[in-house]
Amino acid sequence: MQIEHTHIETLLESHIQKPQKVFVYKPNVEANLVNDHVVFKPTWSWWAFFGGWAFFLYRKMYLMAAVFFLLGFVATLIPLGNVILAIASGVSGFYFYTKKFYDDLQIAQYGQRPLEEVKQTLKYLGGYHTWVVVVAVVYYLFWAIFALPIILATLAIQ
Repeated sequence: MQIEHTHIETLLESHIQKPQKVFVYKPNVEANLVNDHVVFKPTWSWWAFFGGWAFFLYRKMYLMAAVFFLLGFVATLIPLGNVILAIASGVSGFYFYTKKFYDDLQIAQYGQRPLEEVKQTLKYLGGYHTWVVVVAVVYYLFWAIFALPIILATLAIQ
């Protein structure tokens, strides 16, 4: 599937559903698209770095959200594991977004259907979940208020 250079901004705008963020996503998506194939190129996303699984869930990348959420538990067992995981998330966030964007373009039948129909499909497939921010804040507050003191007390007793 050949993405016309003149269409990428309007397609991203439909998919992201935040026109003010297109300038952030566009160069990173273009970096991860080589000859109309998604390839991993290290880029940087502060949202993915600090948000981790919440970034992926916010952008409707459910599998990656689950993977990073579960890796978060494993990372706590490794010294500096959460820092390494945050860096991996920050470096790969736009790659996984590009993969979702490209897959959604194929589902929307870009190049086979009129551009307006493709944009409507991208609005449905893309976008974001506003509730994720609240869930993430509650989740991290829970860990900070309840779980962390219990873990620290348990470690102090041993």
